[in-house]
Amino acid sequence: MKIKNLLLLAAASLSVSAFAQQTGELGFQGDGVTPQNVGQATQDHIFVRGTYNDMGTDQVYDNVISFKGGDMQMVWFYLNDDEIYTNEKVQALTPIAYNANGDLYGEITYNSFQCDLYVPQGFELAIGENEDGDEVSFVGGDRMPSTTNMTWGKKENTVTVDGITYDVYTIVCYNANPYGTHLSAKNASKYKNNGPLKKDATLFALYLKNNGVAEHTSDLIVANQFFNFREANIAEWDANDCTFFYGTGGNNESQQFLQYNRVRLYGTSSVVETLGEKTINNVKYYNIAGMESNEPFDGVNIKVVTFNDGTTNTSKVIK
Repeated sequence: MKIKNLLLLAAASLSVSAFAQQTGELGFQGDGVTPQNVGQATQDHIFVRGTYNDMGTDQVYDNVISFKGGDMQMVWFYLNDDEIYTNEKVQALTPIAYNANGDLYGEITYNSFQCDLYVPQGFELAIGENEDGDEVSFVGGDRMPSTTNMTWGKKENTVTVDGITYDVYTIVCYNANPYGTHLSAKNASKYKNNGPLKKDATLFALYLKNNGVAEHTSDLIVANQFFNFREANIAEWDANDCTFFYGTGGNNESQQFLQYNRVRLYGTSSVVETLGEKTINNVKYYNIAGMESNEPFDGVNIKVVTFNDGTTNTSKVIK
């Protein structure tokens, strides 16, 4: 696989109409039937997962990256899309075919996304090399169909957050297939027969380079996350039918940025074993409407555990 095209992005390229002030509900036009292309708040999000040595044993951590083994890391990103599977209006739609034979998916999830990576100075996204020796800008995971296109580019201006200067990279992922191919599996038949691989399967990997940072001084931030699905047999819908964004409302970057993932960055001399000493700061539960509580709601919950080092763990809980 040869190197993918890179884009220099001066600003986010996604154009979205006014956001609806609702959480997790599919938007409809005035007739109550015809869907409309609007932004919807969701708790679905992209996160980082990696395996690192902790107290002499390998442990899996969410939203942690360690460079103790070298200055270049292949960082694996995952998609938590629990909420779209519990959205009754979305799942009630009739899926379009995933191939020329007219075969339909049994469920609906996203087929494209866009997000911004806030990378602290001292680190950078880089070009890696695959097993054939070809230069690549990303690696598709188990959930990424072979027809998926993905590109990333560095914005011209830096951003300062909490006193830390960040370079901002915009990632765009979309499907070139004219059919409704999910972010579910490389092979559509495998998805149909075995069900969604969900958040325990890799989505994509990027190469992150450490330019000499020895200790933990800052975090990588996954922000401004947008998702689209293209599923329903409704002629009025556009190619990307409905936009979901990770957040709680609003149509400007500052409000979207309130909802984001911080990824702990450990440098080349950092002691990864200190992860074993982390404690829980708080536990929050979110229902399918996006409401937050310290206690689980009846039914399906998204449980978010935040630790004292800023890392998080997200899971689905049914009460």
